[in-house]
Amino acid sequence: MSQPGANDSSHKFLIDVELQLLQSDLSDSMVDGTGLPENISQSDHPQANTRLAGPPILVEIAAMTGIGHSAYQLDQIRVVREDRMRLGQTDEDGEDEGDLEIEGEGPMPKYPRGMLKFELFDGTTTLTAIEYKILPEIVLGKTPLGFKVWFYPLHVLNLTSFASDTS
Repeated sequence: MSQPGANDSSHKFLIDVELQLLQSDLSDSMVDGTGLPENISQSDHPQANTRLAGPPILVEIAAMTGIGHSAYQLDQIRVVREDRMRLGQTDEDGEDEGDLEIEGEGPMPKYPRGMLKFELFDGTTTLTAIEYKILPEIVLGKTPLGFKVWFYPLHVLNLTSFASDTS
């Protein structure tokens, strides 16, 4: 993929910039006004009920919560996972579903897959988002905070964006 006027040094520069964005906190790398509209998180802003158009927007996941299951059930799984991690068990110790009832035995229990709610951050603006179509690349308990996501198009309704595509 060569671009007119591009040479090896400009190609390396673009790769370095991309790596910087993907490996750092966006607040350290982004310029105000280059991501989400600045006032999108205000309920009286015209873009609080809109569909954002234009190029994809790079954001990072600042927080992630499962909203398709009870908090009690998610907390039970979290406690068992933490206990098993303290005993040296890893997530990769088997494909089967772990049993919460048998202490310390079997594979690591996985979080049930329901809808996820996110706090997305573009370096200056934070926006709440809910997936309305499962994003298989994002898994509760495995995907780290700070994970970068490209969103396009982004439907914003009453300060909540509904995400369906990632890169």
